[in-house]
Amino acid sequence: MRSNHSLVCWWCLWLLLVVGLSAPAAVWGDPAIPPGGARRVVLFEAYEMAACLEAWDRVVGISRYAYDNDLLQRLLPKLRQIPSPGSGFDVNVEALHALKPDLVVTWSRKPESLDFLQRQGLPVLAIYPQNLGDLRQDLLHLGAALGKEARAREVVALMDLHLERLSQRVAPLAAQAAPKVVWLWGKPTTISGRRGVVPELLALAGGINLGADLDCLNQELSMETLVSLNPQVVLIWCSASYGPDDLLTDPKWQTIEAIKTRRVFKASRASTWSPRVVSLAWWIARCFYPESISEEEAQADINQFFQKCFGIPSKEGW
Repeated sequence: MRSNHSLVCWWCLWLLLVVGLSAPAAVWGDPAIPPGGARRVVLFEAYEMAACLEAWDRVVGISRYAYDNDLLQRLLPKLRQIPSPGSGFDVNVEALHALKPDLVVTWSRKPESLDFLQRQGLPVLAIYPQNLGDLRQDLLHLGAALGKEARAREVVALMDLHLERLSQRVAPLAAQAAPKVVWLWGKPTTISGRRGVVPELLALAGGINLGADLDCLNQELSMETLVSLNPQVVLIWCSASYGPDDLLTDPKWQTIEAIKTRRVFKASRASTWSPRVVSLAWWIARCFYPESISEEEAQADINQFFQKCFGIPSKEGW
């Protein structure tokens, strides 16, 4: 009986491995991309990824949220002339079908939205990078879908080059005195755990993530726990409804070292899961090591990256 049970277990494990290796996890519904890539693409998400792939002639529709994207506003003077069939969360079905897309790109974080799109008979590429490795793969998937495989490989290599350059720059600084840090999300008591893109960027920029013991993307903590962690640097998600001044003036935070030294910072709009993580990584490193990494040094690398990635200089430092 034990032998048969073991055989069944090994068979199940082999089957799971085969399925996991053979099915691209980022693709839902087998989009069946035509040779040369899709010709009529609606971008509900990943428009910043698409911005570096030089394929706007294939984009026939975008999310309504894309109109407010600062990067797209600079890249595409006629951005608002691209139709919008809503967003991945509130699709205008008639407008979407009128665009006759042969591919819809959206996030995979809401299965119900994916199911809805698939029930419309539309091919869907669903992606959601949860780490830097995912971001690389998602760029390559999108590049293949848009017929821009070579360009996608160029961008991935460019990202790796600049992130490695930053990693080497901060390594000796971190070896001397790496700061203890927390990244706060929608609530000032919710911090990043050890999963996701943010913890990788914190480590890459030479910091010690005080949420590294939490096996999750993020977790809400008690104020007492946050005080006991006593971070030396506090970073705040760009879309949070609060900012540094809210924490600096909150009596509950006054015993924390980062508050005493006023090392509390809120990320700019560069904190998006796109190639702009390079810009975000440099911003984090500047927050960690302001006396060693000047804004001029960081700006020079970011500008070089932007020019090669997006064809424009960076703006407002980040």
